[in-house]
Amino acid sequence: MKERLTEIEYLRAIACFSVILVHITAGYLFLDTTGTVSKILLLILNRALTYVVPAFIFISGLVLSYNYQDKTVDYFKFIKKRIKNIAVPYFCWTAIFYLIFIQQRIYKVSFAFFLEKLFLGDMVYHLYFVVIIIQFYLLFGVFNRLFKKYNPLFLLVLMVILNVLFMKYVYFRYVDRFFMQYLCFFALGCYFAGNYQQIKEKIYRYKYILAISYLAMSLLIAQRFYEHVILQNAGNAFLDNLLWLLFSFIAILFYFCLALLLASSNLGRFKSFLQKVSVSSYDIYLGHPLMLMVAQKIITYHLVPSTTINFLLTVLFVGGTIVLAAFLYQAQKRKLLLK
Repeated sequence: MKERLTEIEYLRAIACFSVILVHITAGYLFLDTTGTVSKILLLILNRALTYVVPAFIFISGLVLSYNYQDKTVDYFKFIKKRIKNIAVPYFCWTAIFYLIFIQQRIYKVSFAFFLEKLFLGDMVYHLYFVVIIIQFYLLFGVFNRLFKKYNPLFLLVLMVILNVLFMKYVYFRYVDRFFMQYLCFFALGCYFAGNYQQIKEKIYRYKYILAISYLAMSLLIAQRFYEHVILQNAGNAFLDNLLWLLFSFIAILFYFCLALLLASSNLGRFKSFLQKVSVSSYDIYLGHPLMLMVAQKIITYHLVPSTTINFLLTVLFVGGTIVLAAFLYQAQKRKLLLK
C-alpha cells in the first residue's frame, strides 16, 4: 500500500488559503481609498501568493504519478472519475455564477454564451484553472508513460525548455488557460513522484536558502507589477514571464518545505484541520468568489472605512464561511455514501 503523502495535503491546504488571499488582496490594489503603505503591503502579499495555480498543477502531477507508479492507467475509468469529481462541480458552479449574473443583469440568457464561457473557463476569474487541469488529466496517460520510460530529469529539463519557448514565441487571447503555459509544473510533479523520498530530503536541507530566495523573488515581481501594471510603464512581457516561472518554482519548493515542517510538528489539531481543508479544497476553490461577492456587499467602505480593518474582516468572512460550508458539504456527502 502506498505511503500517505500528508505533507502534500498540507501543501494543498496552504495553496487553498493562498488563492483566497490572492483574490481578496487584488480588490484593494486599485482603490483610491487604499493608502500608500497599505497598498504596498497588500501588493507584496498578493504577488507573493501568485504561485497557487502552478502549485495546484504541481500537486496534481505529483499525486497522479505517485499513485500510478506501479499500475497502468485505465483511461476510461480515469476520465470517468475526473468527470464526476472535477467536471460536474465545475459545470454546476459555472451555472450558479451565470444565474447570479443574469439576476444582476450583467449577462442575458443565452445557451451559446453559457457554453462558450464554460469551455473557456471565463464565467468568473478563477474558473480558468479547471480548464487547464482538465487538459492535464486528458494528457496524463502520455505523461505517465513518458516518465516511466525515459529519464525523469531529462524530461523535466526538456519540458522546462519547451515551456519557455512557448512563452517566448506563442501568444493568443486565452494562452493563460492552455496547458503549455504550465507544462513545467506538471512535469515537476511527475519528476518528484519518481524519486520522492530522496528529493524530499535534499530539498529540506536548503529550506533557509529557499525562504530567502522566495522573499527576494516576491519583492522583485511585486516591484515589476507596480511598475508595469499600476504605473503602466512599458515592460518586457517575456522577461516577466520568465521571472514568474522562476518565482513559482522557488515558491513551490519553499511551501513544500513548510509542509514538511508541519508534517514533523506536534500541531495535531491544526494538522487535522489542514487535512480537512485539503479534502475540501476543490469546493473551497470553486465557491470562494461567491462569498467574496457577499462580503463586498456587506463589508462596505461606508460601514468600515479603514482599509486594514476592511481587509481583515473580509478575510475572516470569506475564509470562515466558505471553509465551514465546504466542511458541511463534505460531511453530508459522507453520510449519503454510508447509506
